[in-house]
Amino acid sequence: MPELPEVETIARQLRARGVEGREILRVKVNWAPMVEPSSAAAFSTQVHGTTIDQISRVGKWMMFSLSSGQTIMIHLRMAGSFSMEAGQYDRLVLTLSDELSLYYRDTRKFGRWKLVDDPQVILDKLGPDALTRQFSPTYFREAMRKRHRMIKPLILDQSIVAGLGNIYADEALWEAKVHPERRSDSLDEAERSTLFKAIKHVLSLGVKNRGTSLGDGKTNYRDVDGASGGHREEVKAYGRSGKPCERCGISLEKMVVAQRGSTFCPVCQRI
Repeated sequence: MPELPEVETIARQLRARGVEGREILRVKVNWAPMVEPSSAAAFSTQVHGTTIDQISRVGKWMMFSLSSGQTIMIHLRMAGSFSMEAGQYDRLVLTLSDELSLYYRDTRKFGRWKLVDDPQVILDKLGPDALTRQFSPTYFREAMRKRHRMIKPLILDQSIVAGLGNIYADEALWEAKVHPERRSDSLDEAERSTLFKAIKHVLSLGVKNRGTSLGDGKTNYRDVDGASGGHREEVKAYGRSGKPCERCGISLEKMVVAQRGSTFCPVCQRI
């Protein structure tokens, strides 16, 4: 579930807690399949003794830049998170210098850690990060105009724009009053501009509110402190099927669009 706002929140918290600049003294991999492309043993050997120089993010990818020149690329997938304290579902533990330990936990075991010589091997496959200047009105207009695709799958396509997932896609489409099945090239200039601004807005608000948690289950998003994201009070569409639209009062509906559940307002978001 973690999308751009959740990954950004975790990256900021890890930096604030002083993870950058610390040496990796020990690596314990409790779920070997999550480490790619090498074995868990090879991964541990390669990162041992290196320093985490920088923690950054592009789209949904978190990056630990190491003093060796290599980069650990981390994708949290459905339920990955970090903590400074040991827990039941810890899949990988980094023991760092100055008596700090970093625990990666993942109840669903879908997250992936990739050690790469050059992060561009992964980043070159992504479109521009949705909160950077590279994701511009001009870029978005051209991406929409030259494709004949349903709009929701298009904005979920990480090769088009990096960072959006199901939650914030529903939120952006609701805010822009665009039906998730509208064809991308059918939107006029005003609609494209409105949707572009909505994408930027919902993601920025999600970051401000430290991400979205919509329940209390073990698989739900938690930040480094184990706290739920504060954005749940701001959600207008995602997960609110059957509840009144906050704009017109009509009950929101849910449908499947490109194999993804999509909540929308049948009045405000006409096709």
